[in-house]
Amino acid sequence: MKFITRFNLSISILLLFITIFNINMPITSAKEQKNTLTFSNGTKVSTLFFPYRDKVNQKIGTERSLQGMTIDAKGNYYLMYALGDKTTYGYIYKYNKKFKLVKISKKLRVGHGQAMDYHKGYLYQIVDVVGSKNYILQRIDANTLKVIKKWTIPAEIHPNVLAMESDTTAIVVSKTTSSNVLGEGYELNRLHIGENFRYTIRHPREKLRVDGLIGTTKGKEIQGFERTKDRYYILSNGEYTSFKHDGSDQQTVSLQTTREPEGLLFNSKGKMLVLFNKVNEVFIEQ
Repeated sequence: MKFITRFNLSISILLLFITIFNINMPITSAKEQKNTLTFSNGTKVSTLFFPYRDKVNQKIGTERSLQGMTIDAKGNYYLMYALGDKTTYGYIYKYNKKFKLVKISKKLRVGHGQAMDYHKGYLYQIVDVVGSKNYILQRIDANTLKVIKKWTIPAEIHPNVLAMESDTTAIVVSKTTSSNVLGEGYELNRLHIGENFRYTIRHPREKLRVDGLIGTTKGKEIQGFERTKDRYYILSNGEYTSFKHDGSDQQTVSLQTTREPEGLLFNSKGKMLVLFNKVNEVFIEQ
């Protein structure tokens, strides 16, 4: 009887210790149970893994907010976290195909941090610092997570997201609102890069315009962009739309959730992945 009493007392002390020290640990519990979402077109996605998220009482100004993700051919995942007010600096977290965190970059100048894509050993990322006359396209070594090359983006466009078309061409997306002479819509521009110059080259005749904006929130924010061999995908809150490379055959799909998405992409097997923030969670198509 004394043994049982002492055992129960030990368990109570242990639980109290865990409760106290859990204050300084990342959120866990039932919120990390796997989930399934069904989109309006019948596509089902389920939880793949839960990447890093801040502690409950994270100090103001040091918060790391999940903003985007890309994946390489080996199944490594690269997730971008914007720091503090989400306007200037951030970190890249690299996970292997078993979802183990293998590397965190040093603090990088990334702007909002949403525009990032992987291509042949490198990450390409747009530094979109608010108030900057020119945005910057930078190349980051996918192994060291260090910036190795930068190009200036023409001042007349301020893209939100990008996808690499080839070694020398990035497709970037900008949003126009009702104040624009053309009205609301998306403008897709090709930015050409080279090793011997420090700026990107844009040919206006290569621009693709798609009229109208998607999204269930007032700002119609662009939350992600993906390019496949025959279609483009643009993600917003509550919806994504896709269309052929010439802008035709547009199809819009409801995510049927109020959670805020932070990226949409396809892996090497053609499976769709969708990233959500807050309870940071990566979903994969079933």
